[in-house]
Amino acid sequence: MKKAVIFDMDGVLIDSEPFYFERRMDFFKAKGIQPGSDRFEDYVGNSEKQTWQMLVPDNEIQRNLLHKEYLQYKKQNDIDFSKALRSTVPQVLSTLDEADIMMGLASSSPRKEIDQMLSDCRLAKHFSFTISGEEVRESKPNPEIYLISRAALTCEDYLAVEDSTLGIAAAKAAGIYTVALKQEFFMDQKAADVIITDLNELLTLPRLTK
Repeated sequence: MKKAVIFDMDGVLIDSEPFYFERRMDFFKAKGIQPGSDRFEDYVGNSEKQTWQMLVPDNEIQRNLLHKEYLQYKKQNDIDFSKALRSTVPQVLSTLDEADIMMGLASSSPRKEIDQMLSDCRLAKHFSFTISGEEVRESKPNPEIYLISRAALTCEDYLAVEDSTLGIAAAKAAGIYTVALKQEFFMDQKAADVIITDLNELLTLPRLTK
């Protein structure tokens, strides 16, 4: 039976969510503007569009202007993806390759950031299909991103690896067995089929080994 694993990016392959959050909060602090929410958990797993609707909920004109400014701020305060990469990722992906398990990447992040991460971390060779939040009509928790990934990978069995509540909901709604990677901060992951504490645990799951 041909199998596939579909990974989320932020919080799963890279430990990036705290960095993104602090960068946004620092930007708003520098502008002297109170964001719509300063709670970390309100942003985890969101698409770019959802994030900015949360940051500036009631003023679309201000939201668009601030977002344009923030794009420049990001360039001056860029993340080092190679340092954010979880240490076990290269070995886990190589082992899945050796087992002839296909891999996809379904992330709410912008396409540019996905491609930059894959390049910086030298992971592109492992993925048969990647899709960004910019390439779907509805973001997670809508299952669209996972339904498209399933269709592209054309396997008999699928497993998704997520961390956020929204991501888990999206994968489950697409009918995919879902593994949640436990985080250092609280995240409601109870809807997942199983929760793991390290990506290495994927390699021993019966769903993949049988």
